[in-house]
Amino acid sequence: MKTKTLLLASLLLAGLAKPMAGPLEADVHLTYPLTVKKLESIYIDARLYEYDPWLADVSATLVDHVVLEDVDFSTTADSLVDIHFSAKRKARMKYYIAARTYSKKGGPLYFFIDGFQKIFEHKDDEEIDVRMKSKLATKKPKGDPEKVGGNDDDGGEENSGKITGIYRAVEIEWDGTDGAEFALQKSNDLENWETVESLVGNGETTSVFLRVSGHTQFWRLQPE
Repeated sequence: MKTKTLLLASLLLAGLAKPMAGPLEADVHLTYPLTVKKLESIYIDARLYEYDPWLADVSATLVDHVVLEDVDFSTTADSLVDIHFSAKRKARMKYYIAARTYSKKGGPLYFFIDGFQKIFEHKDDEEIDVRMKSKLATKKPKGDPEKVGGNDDDGGEENSGKITGIYRAVEIEWDGTDGAEFALQKSNDLENWETVESLVGNGETTSVFLRVSGHTQFWRLQPE
């Protein structure tokens, strides 16, 4: 029995001592069902999280975040949006994605991923298809899904970029009943409150990053 115990302990320690693996790359194809309502200038918030499956009381960590704005959806077919995530795998960690789509930033929620969408379970380079759940009335599409946007588009132009600003941000951790909608609000005086983002609970602790100004700010969640 002592020999078996020592062997098990050695195996566990070997698992904990695994070095960090290589980069993680994923192409996630989000399919949005055609809705009765015409959708223009849509705001898409997609996130990649990592979590430790051995620590049940520790919240997940955001490792990649993609935001798409002013996306016009198809008026005749389902809409397809391609999201590319990248990160670096850590030993023992697991990963999942979350995606929410709003009428605009801070506006009503239109689409979300229904369920817990795991990723990178067996490989570091992955491509998956996810059908978004609609909160709007839908109708039968005509033809194949049409690609309407994604963070893999470069329009055939040479890629370029520059830093245009550096700001302080706050990470707010929260949890809510699965499917319940909340308004995240801020205030400078605890009397006047401004809604800065609409959130939907998934039954687990999640986080959201927001820019903050130099003066004191208070935060609260209000059911919608």
